[in-house]
Amino acid sequence: MHVASQLSRTISIFRLALSYWADYRAIQRAERILPKDQAARAVDAIYQQGGIRFRREALRLQGLIIKVGQFLSARTDVLPLAFTKELQQLQDQVPAALFEAVKLTIEEAYQKPLGEIFEDFEPIPVAAASLGQVHRARLRREPGVVAVKVQRPAIRALAKTDLRALARIMAVLKRWTKVGRRLDTVRLFEEFRESVDRELDYLQEQDHLRHFQRNFAEWSNIQVPRVYESYARPTVLVMEFVEGVKLTDHEQLRAQGLDEKGLARLLVEAYLKQIVIDGFVQIDPHPGNFLAGLDGRLIFLDFGMMATIPSEHVDVFGQLVEFGLARNAPGVVDSMVALGFVRPSANLEILTRAVRFMLDRIAGVPLQEGPALSALVRDFQDFLYEEPLQFPAQYMFLGRAIGMLFGLVGGLDPDLDWMALLKEKALPMINERRVVWNNRYYQWVREQIGNLWGPTGQMVWDKVADKAKGWGQIGWRLPEELDVALNKIGRGSVSTRPELTPVLRRLDKISSQMAVLVAWVLAGFSAIVASLWQQHKGALWLATALYVIAGFAFLSGVVSLMRVRRTARRTRYHAP
Repeated sequence: MHVASQLSRTISIFRLALSYWADYRAIQRAERILPKDQAARAVDAIYQQGGIRFRREALRLQGLIIKVGQFLSARTDVLPLAFTKELQQLQDQVPAALFEAVKLTIEEAYQKPLGEIFEDFEPIPVAAASLGQVHRARLRREPGVVAVKVQRPAIRALAKTDLRALARIMAVLKRWTKVGRRLDTVRLFEEFRESVDRELDYLQEQDHLRHFQRNFAEWSNIQVPRVYESYARPTVLVMEFVEGVKLTDHEQLRAQGLDEKGLARLLVEAYLKQIVIDGFVQIDPHPGNFLAGLDGRLIFLDFGMMATIPSEHVDVFGQLVEFGLARNAPGVVDSMVALGFVRPSANLEILTRAVRFMLDRIAGVPLQEGPALSALVRDFQDFLYEEPLQFPAQYMFLGRAIGMLFGLVGGLDPDLDWMALLKEKALPMINERRVVWNNRYYQWVREQIGNLWGPTGQMVWDKVADKAKGWGQIGWRLPEELDVALNKIGRGSVSTRPELTPVLRRLDKISSQMAVLVAWVLAGFSAIVASLWQQHKGALWLATALYVIAGFAFLSGVVSLMRVRRTARRTRYHAP
């Protein structure tokens, strides 16, 4: 009987997947034979029916298919809105498991009757999800109300069946469809399977919770429930029960006098910290995983789905944010390349133009429901389909989380100025992580610049210092490396006969460019110190002297730059 139910379940999953092939053919037919306006309406209707069909089948089958639907519901960047909108209802429509089965799971985990562990246990859950549900209870040996998170009965067996079916479907998609190859559905599935394995181990979730708690220990406006470690089991997790209001219950938030705009800003700030400082991110930010405490704090509830970003990529994400805020499209593309988001065959010039267009659109479009947001999403979808991008599977879930976060924050504060908020909150975090020179004099100047011009000034100072450091390292290594090369040539170790004139010209150009850089760094440093000295010390004569030095250094840099350009023109005109 059990085998038959597994077979029936697998057949249902394959039938659901095949139904979308029929939808694809119907869309092609509509676009081929109908006028443009009628075809667009027909295609939207097909997508909507496809979303309804997936939602109904997921609620019937339960298990991981609900999880898949919840994942797809947040992928508005690559899936049609008419389809994802129907799947968003899966966040709140998951039915609870029968109490007798939940009771059996708990008693098997503790090897004791339920009554010996809990003084009181409410049979109706306060929340139900695809893999588990949460009940309110009281422990016999601990005071206070607790939240007991219990895995759904037989979920591991259902997950095994569903994963087998999904593995075959993803392999077919990668082999036979363009979208499957672009998304690398096999790797995406492997990441999904690993995520499910982590979510089904509540001992690991407890470790995640403690890690997250340490990261936000100094944030008094963020609350993480206390966990009862001695009661933790692979299938049961006992935490402090916290009271609060759902972030999507706007009427209740206003009734309790809670600041929705403040909560939106706090949520964004918390995720910025996770991405650009900690590298440890909660990647399932659907509304059920947060509460607004009655004291105004933001409460994180679920830590089953977490992503760890490598340290070197955390730095690159910080650069990506900086370049995005500066609307520096080439810098954004360079960061995307460093993160592995761009295929080697990509035309970077076209990609840069597309990114510049998207940055301009994002900077001018408010994130609220309406024609402007819909147009932005359509443009972004076209951009993703047309450009040769690839997203490593480990970051597909992070992308999904950011998409869900946009929706949640947009509901709390539709008029949020994202660019201003990111400049205000992200730049100080990125500056906190970045250390160009761990030198007290450098750090003192950096601190003073922050006092005068804020985090933007610190960012510019770090960029200039980093560039100067790079040029200095080149200048330090160059004589030694050149000496080694010339010695090899003199001993005859190098068999080729290179034309040294272009090399020497290049070295002369590098030397001149370094002179320009040194002069301008000296000018900037002198001007900054003069300003600080005048403001804090009041020594006008010394500040004036430093301003004069800054002026001479700047003019010297200009003269050197003009000399470099004249030399370059002569070289170009007299080249053989």
